[in-house]
Amino acid sequence: MTASPLPSSRSGRPWRRPVPASLATATLAGVLAATSLTGCSSSDDSASDGGPVTLQFWTYSVKGGDPAAKAIVDKYHQEHPNVTIKLSEVGGTAETASKLLAADRADDTPDVVQLEYRALPSLVVAGAVKDITKDVASVKNKIDPNIWDVTTLNNQIYGVPQDIGPMMFTYRKDLFAKYGVKVPTTWAEYASAAEQIHKKDPDAYIASFSATQFEFFAAHAAQAGAQWWSNDGKRWTVGIDSEASLKTADFWQDLVDRGLVKVEPLLTPEWNAQVNDGKILSWAAGSWAPSVLYSVAPDTAGKWASAPLPQWKAGDAAVPFQGGSTYLVPAKSKHAKEAAAFAAWLGASDEGSKLLLGLDLYPSGNAGRAATLTHEPPKLMPQQKDFYKVAERVIKNTTIRVVWGPNVNVAQSAFTDALNKAALNKTSFREVYRATQKTVINDLKKSGYTVTQ
Repeated sequence: MTASPLPSSRSGRPWRRPVPASLATATLAGVLAATSLTGCSSSDDSASDGGPVTLQFWTYSVKGGDPAAKAIVDKYHQEHPNVTIKLSEVGGTAETASKLLAADRADDTPDVVQLEYRALPSLVVAGAVKDITKDVASVKNKIDPNIWDVTTLNNQIYGVPQDIGPMMFTYRKDLFAKYGVKVPTTWAEYASAAEQIHKKDPDAYIASFSATQFEFFAAHAAQAGAQWWSNDGKRWTVGIDSEASLKTADFWQDLVDRGLVKVEPLLTPEWNAQVNDGKILSWAAGSWAPSVLYSVAPDTAGKWASAPLPQWKAGDAAVPFQGGSTYLVPAKSKHAKEAAAFAAWLGASDEGSKLLLGLDLYPSGNAGRAATLTHEPPKLMPQQKDFYKVAERVIKNTTIRVVWGPNVNVAQSAFTDALNKAALNKTSFREVYRATQKTVINDLKKSGYTVTQ
C-alpha cells in the first residue's frame, strides 16, 4: 500500500506526515527499571565515527524488571559495544508527544521515542520527526508493505513499526457453546448473537459499549468504507459524518438502545468483575486483547478463543490495524544515525523482532511474525494452538489504511465525551458524529489548514 500525499504545513515545510496505543502495548521499559543500558555496536554504520555514543530512549512506563527486555538490550550490546541505551520512562502517548514537542522547542530532544501510530502525524506536521527513509533502506524488506504503511507519509518513512494489532474477535468459547450461539462472521450475525446471549442470560452481554474506544470506532468506520481523515496533497477531507461512518453509528445505537451491550468503560473495576463473572463475553479489538483480558481475568484462561473480526459484507475480510506503536527519531536528535540504526534493529531486524515477541506483543518484523507460528498461544487461550495462524491470516487481509489527521486529539475529546452521554441517555449517535465532524473541521481551519468540507 502507498501512503496518501500530504500537504504543506502552515510553516511552509513539507507535510512530513502524521499519527493508537493498544491498551496492551508492551515496551522495553520493563527491561530496565531505572538504569541506563549499554547497547552494542560493532563496526557497522550504527557506530559513531567519533567514538562511543549514548542514545536517550523514551518509552512507555512499565514498572519492574523484565528478563525478556533485558535480553534485548544485552543482545544489542553484544553487537554494538560503542552504543549505550539510556532508558527514560515518560508515560503514555499523549504525555510523550507533549514532552517531545516541548523538547523540540528547547532543542534538547531524546534520540529514540516510542509512540502510538495515531500520534505520529501531528508530530510530523510540527517538523519534530526525522525522515528515516534512507536509514532503514537495508531493512525495508524485513517488514511487509502494509505494515510500513502506518509510518509512511508521502512515500517517506518516519518510524520503524514495533508492534501491530490485526483486528480480531476474542470471545468466551465455553459460554458461546453453552448458549448455543454461533461465532459471528458478519456484523449482522454479531447483532443476532448479542440478542441470543442476552435472552439466555439477562445479566450477560456480548460485549461492553465503551465510548473511550476512539480508535476502534474509527477503524470500524474504515472497515465499512469510511475515512475519518483523508488528504489529496493539498487539502484535508473529513468523513466522520459520511454515510458509511454513520452506518456504524446506527449499528451501535441499535444495540445500545435495545440493551444488548453493556454501557461500561473498559478496564474499570466493574468491567473487570463482569469479565471474570462471564457477563461480558467478547471483545472486538486488536490481537493484543487476550493479553489485556488475561491481566484482569487470569482465572478464566482456557475458556476463550479468538477468530477473525466480523465483516460488513460476507466474504470481504479486509480490516485495519488497531493499536501498536513505532520507534521514531526526533528531528533534533544529536545522534540520529545511530538512533535510526537502533530503531531499525529493534523493530525490523530478524534478531530484534524475534526478541520483541518475548515482550508479549505482536512484532511488526517478518521474522518475529514467523516466530509466532511456533510460539505458544496467549496465556488466555493456551488450548488454541492455531491462534497465531489465525492472526497471520488476518494480517494478510489488513489492507485498509486508517489515516489520522493532525488534530486527532481534538476529535477524540469531542467524540468520546459526547458519545458516552448519548449512550447513557440513549440520544442520537448520528448527532455525535456530525458534531464531531464540525469540531474537527473548525479546528483544522483555525489551525490554518485547507479543508474541503
